[in-house]
Amino acid sequence: MGTAAVLALKIIGCAILCYFLGSFNASYILGKTFKQKDVRDYGSHNPGSTNAIRAFGPKFGFICMAVDILKGVVAMLLIRLIMWHSLDPYAHELLVLIQLAGGIICMLGHMFPFYMHFKGGKGIAVSLGVLLAINWKVFLLAGIPALIILAFFRIMSVASLSFETLIFVFYICFYAGHPYGWFILALALCYPAIAFYTHRTNLDRLVHGEEPRLWGKGSPKEKKKSGSSESGAMHRNVPKK
Repeated sequence: MGTAAVLALKIIGCAILCYFLGSFNASYILGKTFKQKDVRDYGSHNPGSTNAIRAFGPKFGFICMAVDILKGVVAMLLIRLIMWHSLDPYAHELLVLIQLAGGIICMLGHMFPFYMHFKGGKGIAVSLGVLLAINWKVFLLAGIPALIILAFFRIMSVASLSFETLIFVFYICFYAGHPYGWFILALALCYPAIAFYTHRTNLDRLVHGEEPRLWGKGSPKEKKKSGSSESGAMHRNVPKK
């Protein structure tokens, strides 16, 4: 078997591996296994880690998020292991190119898992692991401002979209002019494109000021408390007959 055929088989194998790793939906599977609950019955009804935080609490939700991030990291490390000796010359650029493509497939596995009727999460946590494993410097340059945005606005969708957009900006800074640079940038652009597509309803809620915050004023927990307080006040103020 020729070198080109072996390389093609490795790429196909990486694509299949990435899809099946991505399709392990932590919020759905761990929720069913340990909580005997379906995360899709709560909150935004989305089987993702942000909704798992709302449905099952921060500790369990962040475990789900950590698993989603980890599967992205594992997928990229396996691609590196499988492909490394097949990519000379320009091994680094070709590896980044293949990993970015594999990361997109991993996200698609999370978004369209075959056992959930192809209705999964939004893939942001998966992309965190993918992008961390590909280039940790770009990840930090995009991630630190995104964390500041999250702390200020307390809205996960705003932080997620900011992160994915900054990732593309910094990929331009790192890879423009490199071998395969335009192909790398084209794949890097897919990450914010997918993020904005999957957050269509979030964007609509943001425009109308209805997007829930993760904590504090405007969060579902605070709204529930406020509603209970108002209901109690109304009950106390009802005149006795």
